[in-house]
Amino acid sequence: MSNRVEKANSVLKREIANIIQNDLSDPRLAGQMVSVTGVSLSPDLSYAKVFVSIFGEKDANETLQAVKSAGGFIRRELASKVKFRTLPELNFLLDTSGEYSQKINGILSGLDFSQKEYNDQNYFDNDHNNKH
Repeated sequence: MSNRVEKANSVLKREIANIIQNDLSDPRLAGQMVSVTGVSLSPDLSYAKVFVSIFGEKDANETLQAVKSAGGFIRRELASKVKFRTLPELNFLLDTSGEYSQKINGILSGLDFSQKEYNDQNYFDNDHNNKH
């Protein structure tokens, strides 16, 4: 990815997050935390995938729809804050990587590593002995 695209991704991520946090007043967003986790611009800078994580009491898909419906407003606000020759079309997508990480951490924390069938030292000793 070119340095120009990386810088544009960073600027868009920061500004879109700022607009969502400070300028949207949709009641569907009440009690929800919407975080912009990344922006991925197309090479020609005409399209941007905006990845958002949503945490809160309501359904994440409902909140995502609220953000998507505010896309035109977000794009207009963005136009007044950044100086791009042409502003990319914004496509908001749900980023579930945080949710996935929490699920994996929950699984790992539930495992009991103290009751292994083989302790590590015996495993390595046996492995070493079998190779000779």
